Amino acid sequence: MTTTKSYPGWEIMDGAGGGYIAFRTVLVPDRSGLSNVRCGATLSELFEHLEQETGRQKRPPSRLRGAA
Repeated sequence: MTTTKSYPGWEIMDGAGGGYIAFRTVLVPDRSGLSNVRCGATLSELFEHLEQETGRQKRPPSRLRGAA
C-alpha cells in the first residue's frame, strides 16, 4: 500500500471490511491516554486521527490525582 504521508511508529494497512487501520509498532501503556490503534473510512480520515494522536503525544502527561 502506498500512502502520501508518513507517520513514524505506525503501520497502515487496508481494513478487512473496508477503510484503513493504523497500529503502533511499539505499543503504549493502557493508561497513557494514547491509542495503539486508529481507524478511518478513508485515508484522509485516518490521517486526521493520526494527527490528533500526534497532538496528544506532544502534550505533557497529566498528573495523577493525589500525586505530589
